[in-house]
Amino acid sequence: MSVGRTPSNNQSESDLRGFLRRHFTAVDFLKAVLSLALGFGIALLAKDRGSAVGLIALAVVMVCAAFALDRMRVTTESDLMSAVANTRDEAASQLRQLRDDLERHIDLVHAGVRFVPDHQGSEDGGPGYDTATAAVRRAQRRIYVVGDYSPPVGEGATLSKPPDERSGYLDAIEDELEKALSGPRDVPLSYHRLIQRPPELYQQISRRSPDGVVLTRDDMAGDMQAFQHLGRVLQIAKSAAANGRIDIQIRLIPFLPNCPSILLIDKRELQFTIPTRIDQPGDHYALQGLHGVLVMEDRASGAQLCDHFERVFERLKAKSLTIVNVQS
Repeated sequence: MSVGRTPSNNQSESDLRGFLRRHFTAVDFLKAVLSLALGFGIALLAKDRGSAVGLIALAVVMVCAAFALDRMRVTTESDLMSAVANTRDEAASQLRQLRDDLERHIDLVHAGVRFVPDHQGSEDGGPGYDTATAAVRRAQRRIYVVGDYSPPVGEGATLSKPPDERSGYLDAIEDELEKALSGPRDVPLSYHRLIQRPPELYQQISRRSPDGVVLTRDDMAGDMQAFQHLGRVLQIAKSAAANGRIDIQIRLIPFLPNCPSILLIDKRELQFTIPTRIDQPGDHYALQGLHGVLVMEDRASGAQLCDHFERVFERLKAKSLTIVNVQS
């Protein structure tokens, strides 16, 4: 049979001291002593009236003083609690003000901007299109693109072909669309691309296909990468049917002079790819290269930067032709 252990004497004495410290102050002790003195004085009345009266009078005066001190202690504690509460409220108000000021300052610096130069074939880094590919891999809701302009032969800026690294970036877009089809989504993944073609060609296509463009290889002369990409993307759109997991819109617009390729990812990132010519001495054509990528991060959930460019896309769509299919 087990017997429960009883607290030791030292523990009991410690508990008693703690109890007395919590519930009895020096003023309480003074009142107790004076009460004893008052009782002793009353008992002394029968023997020595003069000494008893003096002792009683002194005890009464000291008791009154003790009660006054006690009232002062209560008042002081009340004032202290009030001061603590006021200090806490003032600190909370200052904290709110600091937080509001910080948010305003962050809003002033609403975008992080960096330029990523193209280092293809260099020990300093990789192709600039790697930056665009990484952004596409992070997309959750939307991928909006104004495509590179690759003019056809005879446009005065003939290029042999776009950079090979661009095809990896286009492949990444196709991969993300296929991933979106493989599982349930709260919102669809939107891929909207605007294809730039020469104004005269745009007018010809417009007259030929007023209700929906079937794009041919001749229409995309100079940019077979994009043509093949569009064929694969439209095939993905057909396989998606009406499941609501992806939203694909491919449109044709006339060439926008001096417009870089624009990539808009969700409400947080905007990229401009800056193309360049790589002239070939003695030849009648040039290679299309990439000078670098200008990356801008919107730190205001799209309100300061991305939303403005989304409206640019919407205005351009109003002037565009819908591509419904490609013809090999």
